[in-house]
Amino acid sequence: MMKKRFATAVTIALAAASIFGCSNSASQSKQTTQAAAAAAEENTTEAAGNTTEAAAGEKASSGADASSDKGGKTFGVTYWIESDFFKTVADSITSAAEADGNKTVVVDAQQDSTKQIQIIEDFIAQDVDAVFLNPVDRDAVAPALQKLKEAGIPVINFDSSVANLDLVDAYVATDNLQAGKLCAESMIKDFPEGGPIAVLNYPANSACLDREKGFLETIEGKGFEVVATFDAEGTVEKGQNITSDILQAHPDIVAIFSINDQAGMGAYAACTTSGANVSIYGVDGAPEAKQVIAKEGSIYRMTAAQSPIKIGTNCYDVAMTILSGEKPAQFQIDVPAFTIDSTNIQEYLGAGWQ
Repeated sequence: MMKKRFATAVTIALAAASIFGCSNSASQSKQTTQAAAAAAEENTTEAAGNTTEAAAGEKASSGADASSDKGGKTFGVTYWIESDFFKTVADSITSAAEADGNKTVVVDAQQDSTKQIQIIEDFIAQDVDAVFLNPVDRDAVAPALQKLKEAGIPVINFDSSVANLDLVDAYVATDNLQAGKLCAESMIKDFPEGGPIAVLNYPANSACLDREKGFLETIEGKGFEVVATFDAEGTVEKGQNITSDILQAHPDIVAIFSINDQAGMGAYAACTTSGANVSIYGVDGAPEAKQVIAKEGSIYRMTAAQSPIKIGTNCYDVAMTILSGEKPAQFQIDVPAFTIDSTNIQEYLGAGWQ
């Protein structure tokens, strides 16, 4: 049985700065802080007033009017957990919308599927023009998606997919299989003879499942043995606690693959605290992961970077295409992942998210 360990001061410092791509952190910018505050305010007041009025007015216009006038629309945005990653996606959607004279109502589902279903029902009541959805539970959200379809409200699914993609109008996400593959390729380069390794996964999330799949398929036949696989739920705290237990049970492991940088930072804290020389490979391109990759001789070897900014702009663009009456060129839009490691880290340190 795994033993719970109290977080060290190192963990507390890391957790306070942590962010997430498939997370549980505080915002690191004024812009994302304002987005989170606006979400709460709009959901209780403005979303029930101005939001409904704007959306209803737009719905009353003809399809021709909608395509000729980009402004006056209201979009609902909901994601499974508040994190800098998802707030950056939402900020990107909001910036694009406001540039066209539109607005967004952004609501965090707080890892609660029942809450997210209610959020979607509120969006329907507000008569929003489209919904951007990152699901808490890919299966449980289906009845709410059916209601959106019946209401004629387009749904743009982003990051992790719903179970039934027939219920959404487009899907925008990082190429997560590629992200896992990039981590594997870096690990193979660092350890050409293989060795015992551990995996921190998150099976409840479809994006994370794809990352794990891409990683495992790529290391097959390369001399690696996965001696431990645990669900860290993509969090710093669980990433650290689980890694501490893994290091005790398997002190000979050479590397850890984490499905996101949040759990990867937890693994980093556990390894640095214990002095374990274990290489870590994560996914996201999160700002705090880039900071530790930049350290000389860092055990955090690389991150397969996502671009929440590009995910957001792609979401908005495809929604506007649908609302204009056109069919998108493609249903699934893959945003490529790319490697950030010691060879190119200086290019990405100046910004938060890419």
